[in-house]
Amino acid sequence: MNKRKANKNNRQVSIKPDKEALSWISGAIFILGIAIIAGFYLEKNAIINEVRFTGYYFTSESELEEAFEAPVGFHPDSVEYVNIINSVNDLPFVYKTGVRVESSGRMIVSIEERTPLAMIVEGNNRMYIDADGVMMPVLLEKNVDVPLLHGLTAGSAADTLAGREFEHVQQFLQAAKESEFGWLTISEVTYDQNKGVVALSHQNGVKLLFGRGNFDNKLNYWEAFYSDIIRREGIGHLASVDLRFSNQIVTREL
Repeated sequence: MNKRKANKNNRQVSIKPDKEALSWISGAIFILGIAIIAGFYLEKNAIINEVRFTGYYFTSESELEEAFEAPVGFHPDSVEYVNIINSVNDLPFVYKTGVRVESSGRMIVSIEERTPLAMIVEGNNRMYIDADGVMMPVLLEKNVDVPLLHGLTAGSAADTLAGREFEHVQQFLQAAKESEFGWLTISEVTYDQNKGVVALSHQNGVKLLFGRGNFDNKLNYWEAFYSDIIRREGIGHLASVDLRFSNQIVTREL
C-alpha cells in the first residue's frame, strides 16, 4: 500500500494569546473582586441610618412611623424584622409588609394595602370592606367609588365578616368587579334571606335580583338585557329585573 505523503504546503498554526486582551480581562476580574469585597465589607459594617416607606395610600406615614420604633443606629443583624412586619400588618389598611436594608444603611418598608370592595352602611356608621371581609375605616379625604352594602353590621376596623350571607355578597361583588359592566351599573347591594343578593342600578335605582350563585352568567344576562332592551326602550318604566332564572328574565313595571 502506498502511503499518502504529507503535503509540504500544510503548516501548523500556533495561536498566541493577545497580551492586551489578557491584561484587560485580568483587570476586569481584579476590579470585580474589589467591588465584591467592598460590598461585603459595607454590608457587614452598615448601620441603619434611615427608614423609608413605600406603597402606601390609605395608611398615613405618621401611622407607619408610630407602628414601631425605627431601628436607626442599629446593625441590620440585630433588628427583629418579624416584630416590625407584625406591627405594620396590624394597621387597618395593610395587607402585607416587606422589609429590606440597602448597603447604604437605608431601611425600606414596602406596604401592600387592602383594596376596598364595598362600603357597609349601617345607620350613620360607614366602613369599607375588602374581599376577605376585613373592615377598614372610611377616610373622607380618600374616597373610593365602590357599591354601598346594606344589611350587614359595620363593626370596627380590622373586624372580619364571615358567614353564608357575606359569602354570597362577596362572590357577587367580585364577579361584578370582574365584569366591568356590572361594576359600572350597580350602586347598592343588599342580601335578602328569600331573594338572595339584590342590587340597585345606578340609573333610576331599578331593583336587580341576582339570587345566589352563578353570578357571572347572571351579570351577562343583565348586560345583554341592558344592551337589547333598555338602550332601545329606556329604563324609566322598570321597577325590577329578576335575573335569577336560567335563560329567562322577568321584569316588573312601575
